[in-house]
Amino acid sequence: MEEPDLCRLLTSTGDAAFVVDTDGYIVRWSQQAQELLGFSKDETLGRQCFEILAGESDSNCRVCGENCGILKHAGDHMPVPSFDVHAQTASGDRKWVNVSILKLKLGARQSLLVLHLLRDVGRQKAIESVTKKILVQIAQLADKEVEEILSAPQCHPAATDLTKRETEILRLLARGRGTNDIAEQLYISPTTARNHIQHILEKLGCHTRLDAILCASRQHLI
Repeated sequence: MEEPDLCRLLTSTGDAAFVVDTDGYIVRWSQQAQELLGFSKDETLGRQCFEILAGESDSNCRVCGENCGILKHAGDHMPVPSFDVHAQTASGDRKWVNVSILKLKLGARQSLLVLHLLRDVGRQKAIESVTKKILVQIAQLADKEVEEILSAPQCHPAATDLTKRETEILRLLARGRGTNDIAEQLYISPTTARNHIQHILEKLGCHTRLDAILCASRQHLI
């Protein structure tokens, strides 16, 4: 990949994006990233990724730091699955974002760069939080221990025959994507997307998409 290709990639993607080198220093920062997190290009270029994102987990533990596991995996040419992180914003607030990682090689020297694609998943996280609160209330009404109701199996045993595409579609459903959005993102027809979703429901023994998402989440399928 050449420099103009990288510039076109950053400007053409609908997701917020930034690029770091193998030492974790930000070398590119898109306009969409500024719109999502509030930091301008001038505030981010030349700084290390963990200083900007300062990412935290669900339990408010810091997950971004100097010894970044993402960069280590990228340097070792290992695949990096997408993940959620509670990132800081320029205003001091935090946003839940889902991060996808792409490894790029730039120029004649094939210098390794790591592209981060960010998506706002605050709505999904809010739904998960409300769902947990509802389960807690149900547990209290049923006079059961909270841990019991949260850990109790609520659906059929995990389906081991979910295909890679079906798992991918499950993750998109969990992010609130509709049939047409899924079809567009995966470059398939809406009919094909609906067929995949129907197969997922059948394999998980669920009647609705929400049931499938909750079932898959409990069984750590997504």
